[in-house]
Amino acid sequence: MTHAHEHHHSDAAAAAQAQREAAVIGWVDGTPIPRERLEARVRELRTGRLAARLPAVGSKEDRQFLRWTAQVLLTEELCRVESARVRGAEEERLPAAADLADQPVPVPGSLRLADVPAPPRPLTQAESLHLGSINAAAWSTAPEMSALYNLVTVATPPAAPSTAAAPSTAAPHTSTRTWYRVTHTVAGTAFEAATAPDVSLGWTTLDDIPATLAAELRALPPGTRVGPVRTGLGWHFATVTATEVRPAEPAPRTDATDPTRLAAFNRWLDQRRRALVAYAPGFEHPGDPSQPDNTHRH
Repeated sequence: MTHAHEHHHSDAAAAAQAQREAAVIGWVDGTPIPRERLEARVRELRTGRLAARLPAVGSKEDRQFLRWTAQVLLTEELCRVESARVRGAEEERLPAAADLADQPVPVPGSLRLADVPAPPRPLTQAESLHLGSINAAAWSTAPEMSALYNLVTVATPPAAPSTAAAPSTAAPHTSTRTWYRVTHTVAGTAFEAATAPDVSLGWTTLDDIPATLAAELRALPPGTRVGPVRTGLGWHFATVTATEVRPAEPAPRTDATDPTRLAAFNRWLDQRRRALVAYAPGFEHPGDPSQPDNTHRH
């Protein structure tokens, strides 16, 4: 047991040294991303409004924070590279996302990526949950990401209105839908998720959060903390703190709040990462089980 602990400590020390000495944080399509970008972003975060919530410099948690921030920067650069690729392919009506992703994701050839993408619409907490913290952070800082989302996924068109004349004595629409106020944590390990501070998702329907987590919340009474539940985004804990029944009036349709599209976009991004992104030692994904700061050991 002592030998295993010493071996883990040695691995963590080597990872910390590699992280401190790295000149680049990784490569996107063969182009190195310099360490200076990471240092500049960390300075911004440590002087911003969330500075008090960041881990102590030099701690294991800080090394994970640096990995997470590096992943955000690499995702931003990946989206810039992909947006340039898409612009270059426009005359060829864009390559189908089915050629690029694990699952078919249709791409409408009529859409075009603007030369200067518009600022992205802020994500809701539920949308951030579907994208994961790294992708959600990159969404807010890289306009190319939301533009790519609109290009590589397709909204399901609303059903055509019926041409039959409505009876003049039709009863008013009275169906209802249950809404849930949910608090939630997600992390790369069950231990980290269990000990992380809860974040409110606000009022949501269980159809708007990952299906595995929603099933657990449905199965237990409100007030029960559910978890650990594993999804493709990591390990989750969640609690329903209140419910409310509201009329099931159809919500206005938008391109953004669609869990199916968000899941398809995640699959596409994951495939493009595997194809184009390489990580410098010490900057692996914070949830990668092979890096020594990921797993909690007693």
